[in-house]
Formats: sequence, C-alpha cells, structure tokens
Amino acid sequence: MNSGSDLLIKYMKLGLTYIPESHRINDVIETRLSFRPFITYLQKHISTSNETKASFYRHILNEFYKDPVCSSNISIEDVGKHAKLLELIYTVLSPLTADEKDHYWAMAAPASKNVFYGTEAYIQLVNSVNSSELDSKYIFEQKEQFRNRLIKVIYLIILEKYYGITSLNSEKMVYSNLNAQTGLTRYFRLDPDTHFVEVMNKTNLPALDFEHLDRYIENGQVTEELKQLLPLSDFYLEGFTVITLEDVTDDYAIEIIKKTLIEHSGNQELLYDRFKYGLKILGGNKDIEFGMLPFLSVNNKFVFDDVDCSRSVLIRAARKSKKSMESIYSSAAKYITNPEKRIYPAITDEVLFNNPHLVPLRNLGIKSYSVIPVFYNQNIVGTLEVYSSEEVEHYEYILSRLEEAIPLVAQLLQNSIEQFKQKIDNIIKDKFTSLQSSVQWKFNEVALEYFRSSNMAGDEAAIGSVAFHDVYPLYGSIDIRNSTIERNMALSNDIDNLLDLLEAEMAHICALVSKEDAAKIESKFSAWYESIDVYLKLSDPGLLNLLLQSEVVPHLSGLLKNNPEAAAPITRLKSIIEKDDHEISGYRTRLETSIQAINSSLNSYLRQERKKLKAIFPCYFETFRTDGVEYDLYTGQSIKPDMSFTPEHLEAFRLWQLRSMCEVVHITNGLLGSTPRPLHTTQLIYVNPHAINISFRNDERHFDVDGAYNIRYQIVKKRIDKVHVKDTDERLTQPGKIAIVYFNNDDLAIYTRYIKLCQQEGLLYDGCEKLDLEELQGVTGLKALRVTVKV
Repeated sequence: MNSGSDLLIKYMKLGLTYIPESHRINDVIETRLSFRPFITYLQKHISTSNETKASFYRHILNEFYKDPVCSSNISIEDVGKHAKLLELIYTVLSPLTADEKDHYWAMAAPASKNVFYGTEAYIQLVNSVNSSELDSKYIFEQKEQFRNRLIKVIYLIILEKYYGITSLNSEKMVYSNLNAQTGLTRYFRLDPDTHFVEVMNKTNLPALDFEHLDRYIENGQVTEELKQLLPLSDFYLEGFTVITLEDVTDDYAIEIIKKTLIEHSGNQELLYDRFKYGLKILGGNKDIEFGMLPFLSVNNKFVFDDVDCSRSVLIRAARKSKKSMESIYSSAAKYITNPEKRIYPAITDEVLFNNPHLVPLRNLGIKSYSVIPVFYNQNIVGTLEVYSSEEVEHYEYILSRLEEAIPLVAQLLQNSIEQFKQKIDNIIKDKFTSLQSSVQWKFNEVALEYFRSSNMAGDEAAIGSVAFHDVYPLYGSIDIRNSTIERNMALSNDIDNLLDLLEAEMAHICALVSKEDAAKIESKFSAWYESIDVYLKLSDPGLLNLLLQSEVVPHLSGLLKNNPEAAAPITRLKSIIEKDDHEISGYRTRLETSIQAINSSLNSYLRQERKKLKAIFPCYFETFRTDGVEYDLYTGQSIKPDMSFTPEHLEAFRLWQLRSMCEVVHITNGLLGSTPRPLHTTQLIYVNPHAINISFRNDERHFDVDGAYNIRYQIVKKRIDKVHVKDTDERLTQPGKIAIVYFNNDDLAIYTRYIKLCQQEGLLYDGCEKLDLEELQGVTGLKALRVTVKV
C-alpha cells in the first residue's frame, strides 16, 4: 500500500463526522486515545516472531517512534494529523489481500461507538441510509441505554484483567443493508476488538467474593454492589478499539427460515412469506421468486387444493384451465416415479413442446423455471420451485446456494402434508359419522322431518336431535401398561445411542482434520449435545428430529465439502441421521411397531366380534384408539323398537364382554414373543348401575350421554383408568387380569355369577378379589372385582 495523506484519504476515509461535539468520548469513564497499547503489541511480536515478521514490525515501530505522539495521548480533534500512523495500523492488522473498498474495518476510541478512521467500505456501509441495526439497539439506542451497556462492558473488562473472571456473555450486533444494485438485504455482524484497550486502575483494588459472583453480575447486569466496590472513577481506559464487519447474510437467512418454522406455525400466509424471504436472501438474486408444492393426497391420489398448493406458481397458473390441470396431474404422477432437478433457464417453444404442462407458466409471464424434488426421511414430500419473469443465468449457482435450506423446506412441506391430513380428519369428524345400520333408521327419520319443516319454514328450520332413551351402556378399555413411561424410556435410549454415536464419530473426524478444525468441530458437537439433552428433558422427539434434519445434516454436508480427508466418518454419520437409522431411532421404532401390532390385532378382533353382537340384538358399537383400545356399546329397546329387548339380551352382551376380555388377554400375550418390544395390556370393564339416554352430538358427530343425570357415566369412564385400590398405591388394572368396576350389590351378585360361569368354562382361574377403590374427584363408592385370566 502506498503511503501519503492524499492517497490515504482517497482509499481510507477519516470519519471525522463521527467525533462528538464535546470532544469528550464518553461520560462513563476517563478515556485516553493512545497508540501505546499498539506499540506494546509490536514490541512483544518482535521478540516472538520469525525474522521476516520481526523486521517488518521493527520498521513499523520505528515509524511510530518518529512521531512524539507515540509516547503521549492523542487529542481526538487532532487524530487526522497522524494519518500515516493510522494507515500503518491498518496495514499491520488487516490481511495483505484485503481491498479497502471491500474490507469493512474501522477504528474507534476506547468504549466509544464513534469511528474516527475506517475503510471506505465500512464508512459508506454504516453511514448508508439503507443501513440499520438488528437484534440490538446499540447504534440507534437512547443515550441512557447506551450508557448502561457501556458500563457493563467496562466492568467485564475490569473483572477479567484484575480478577481473572472471564465472561462468556456476548452480545451480537447485526447490521442490515439494502444493496441498491441487487435490491436485496445483506447482513453484517459487528465485532469490536479491544486488544488495544488497556484498563488502568488509579488506586488499590479491594478483594471480591469469588464464591458468590452473582453479587456482582446478576442476570447479565452489573449490580449496585459492584459499582460501589469498584467505582469507575478509580479507572481509566487507554488505547483504541478496532471494529470489523463480517458478512453473515447466508447464516442470517438460514436463521430467518428456522425461526419462521418455529414461531409462525399459526399464520400460514405469514409463514410462507417469511420463508420465501429467507430463501431469496440466500439465493442472492432479486429477480428470482419461489414456490412450494407439497404432495398432498387422498386415497393415494394427488390433491392440489386451493390453499397449500396455491404457493406453487405452476398450480396457480394452471388453475385457469381444466386442460392445464389435467396435464399437471399427469406430469406429477410421472415426476414422482423419477424425481429429479429440472432447470429451464428459458422457457422456449422447444421446452414447451417437450413439457406441455409448463405452457401456463409462460402465459403467466414466467420466462425461467426450475423445480427441485424435496425429500423428508427419504420420502418425496414435494418440490421447491425457483422461477423468474426474466431469463436467469447461473441457475446452478443459485440452486447450490439454496442447498443448505433444503432440509428446512422439507420440514415445511412435511408440516403442510400433516396439516392437510388433519384438516381432512377434522372435516370428517365435523360433518360425518360412520353410521351403523342399527341406528341408520333414526337418522333417516330426523332427516325426513327436517326436509318437511324446511319446505315450510325455509332457513329458519332446525334439524332435530337423534336420541335413544333407556339404553344400556357397556364400556371396556384395553390399555397398554405404562405406555408413557415406555415412550419416554425409548426416547431416552435412542438419545443415548445418538450421543454415543456423535461422540464416537466426532473423535474419528477430529483425528483426521487439523487441530484448528478439530476445535471448531468439538465446539459444534458440544452445542448439539446441549440441545439434545434439552429435548430429552422435554420428551419431544419432534424438536430432536428438526435439529437433526435442519442443523446437523447441513453442517455435516459442509464438513464433508471442506474436510475430504474425513469423508468416511462424516458420510457414515450423515447417512445414519438422514435415514433416521435404527442406530438412533431403534427403540422408538420397536416400541411403535409393538403398539401398532397390539392395536391392529385388537381392532381386527373387535371388528370380527361385531357380527356376534348384531346377532344378540341391534346395538351401536364404537371404538376409540388410545394407547390401546376403548369402546362404548349401547343397546336397548329404543335402538330397535320393532323388536323385543329382554333381560336375556343384556346378559348375553355382558357375558360377551367378559369372555371377549379373556380372549383379549390371549391375543396380547400371544404377541409378547413376536413384537420387538414385549408389552402387556390391562383390561377394564365398567358396569353402569342403570340405563341412560344418549343423543347424537351434531357438533362432534358422535353419540354422547344426554342430560345431567346421565353425565356421571362419562365422568366415571374418564377417571377410573388409573384408579388405585383404596388405602394402597396399587393400581386396580393389572396385566393378565380383568378389573370390573361397579357401584351396587345387585351388580356384584350378577357379575359374581358371570365370573363363576367363565371359571367353569376354563377361561378364568378360581378366586375373585373384591376391592374398595379410592375416592375420585366427584366419584365415591366405587368397588371392583378382579379376576385372573387363564393363559
């Protein structure tokens, strides 16, 4: 670099407009602008560097010695008189290849945000009308806010120098800058370097209580006690601060996308807009736009609905023509068999001839288009579209910049698919019910009455209630024992395996890379360990999966690119995580497989039993899937008015229930040796002491008890699943046994007779426990019989 003040001012701007009018740098602590700390730095490096560097440092040092200011303080208004020394400082502290027009570098007085010297790039960026600071208010904050933050920083320096207390408390300062040429926002992190700032004490310093450091810094703030023990009037600062800006646009764009996924789950439009904003910053081209097409399906057929798929420019364009939509459906079916990246930098006539489904795009004014298949756990979940109303060059470069965000796009599309499925389920629950033939007649009657009244009253007509009076409810529950504990244990075991795997592979990777890279890798892995430990405490596998897919996998891809010598362990670890391999999800997979096997077997058995139930007497039979199966059975005269319902019918239903529970134990015990995780079930029957009324809930589309008197049935059902034997910690329900909960002695006599009959049939062991149960909220007087099933 050439010397001379004229050339200096050409390439390096003296930012004199930043100097405060009072010439006092701050009103917090005495501050002296000085080159002495820098001179000490040069002297130290002369003795520790090789001869070439030492010679260079001696030359710089001699230049400083020529100026008397090197041994004194500098008046802030006179700093421009020492332009040559400022240029030498820049030469020493900046990379040789740095271009002053692109390098964001500046100098400020100690404990000051006012820059007095900097590169043209820095001054223009920070002073631009398009610049603002994010995530903190340091530059545009009120005077008192800045003053408080400054006090904190100074105390941290004092504690580190004089008491050896190193603070890990760091605060990020991020600038945003709208680039006038590209039309895109860029983000820069401001890093102040205080190596050339010395804090000096004027008096003897008091001792501090190191065992109770929170007395001095509490919740990240300086306490009044510390201010009294160490008044800043006893110190002064000397030297200068070096400030650099680092372009963190890519990191910030990814952070925007991650935060969007986590924080904007409710407002879908805002979610997609923020998501696409982050992608556009990452892509680095103002002319490109983004569309996302989740592959939604019903009955294994594609569904491009008006909400989630409207974010696809291809679907939006094709909806104007039925023929175009037919072409889209046909192309989508073919594409899913061969999903690949397809790039059309220009949508020409030749492109349209070979890809007629793109015709609506050109009609919409789209001139270039590309589509990227997106996979979630190796299953294609949709596509990411990158398009423009201009012809785009360097498409491959743009797409390569987007690779880091693809796992996050996959998570978004998977979320859209799951939300769509939930919408369909909600509509079914809201508008329909699976009407069984035994009650269909009642719905027909009510519908006919509504049809007749609507012809007369029009919109004022109200649909009647579908109700059945004096029906006998039979409730049964087959529950997987300790399912919540089993799930938490499976997650814990999988996380243990994941941590062991990360630790082992990290060791392999670190052994193959440089010490500097190894230190960075260890730091990154440590951060993952802490996050994974949090997810274990939260028992949240969803957050764990998001961490692995959106952060760990992309980081491993970067490691692989930058450290080819460690390809083997990195590739192995990346493959295991991407495939959600058994090494990190084996326990949960085995548990879910076992639970599904039990539920599937039970549901299959109960479906078959429906025929037996219908043969006894028409009834309404509804199952509910939990961790196991619950069911309600309603029967009685009002279910089938033209048939006579007798006590013998009720006895037949109750005997079926008891015998079927014996069969359930045989089914679930038979699965113990064939499922990956042996699971036991508990069996519970509730005997309601009287008949009840039920009605169809139009809002929830299922039958429920009708009237305040009958609500007790539902209350008892919901509260007895985990009831304990009175005055003990023993759960009523136990594996291999059937618990029968009842209220009165009449039911005791009836079920004692049923139990003896089943014992004579060889279904139950001899003996029967008679138990009093603990009082539940709103429920007292519960009793139970408990019998053991022969297996």
